[in-house]
Amino acid sequence: MVRYWIYLLNDDVASHYRHRAEKIVELLREHQYAKAPLKAICRKQVEFITERLSFSRLELGLKQYFAGRVGKNLERNMFVLQNDAGEEALLVVQKRRLLLVADSAPLAADIGRALSRLAPTFLAVDADFADYYWLSAPAQGRKFA
Repeated sequence: MVRYWIYLLNDDVASHYRHRAEKIVELLREHQYAKAPLKAICRKQVEFITERLSFSRLELGLKQYFAGRVGKNLERNMFVLQNDAGEEALLVVQKRRLLLVADSAPLAADIGRALSRLAPTFLAVDADFADYYWLSAPAQGRKFA
C-alpha cells in the first residue's frame, strides 16, 4: 500500500525551492504534527505557499491523462482510479492537498504522471513525511524537421 500527500505549490515557491524541497517538506511536517498555537501559524504559511485545488479541474485532467477508469464520489470529495490490471487507488481531495492511497507504486506513478500534466508544481510527500518528490511531466522529445 502506497500513501502520499500531494500539494500544489504556487509557481514562485516551486521555482525557488525546486532544489531545496526538504525545506517545504519540513514545514508540511510541522503543520501536520503541530499543536494549538503553532498550528495556526503553520496553517497560514502552508496556505501561503500552496494553491487551492479544484475538484472539477482535477476530474477533467485525470479523465484526459490517466489511462484507466476514473470514478468519483462527490459526497466524499474523492476519486476512485483503476488501471487496466485491476489495481485501484483512492484520491481524496482536500482544500489544499490530495491524499493518494494506491495498491502499488507503479499505479501511484501513473497517477503522478497524470497530475503532473495538469500542473508542473505538484509535490508528493510520503504520508509519514519520510520521502518526497516533484511530480514532473515527461520530457518532450526533440522534433526534427
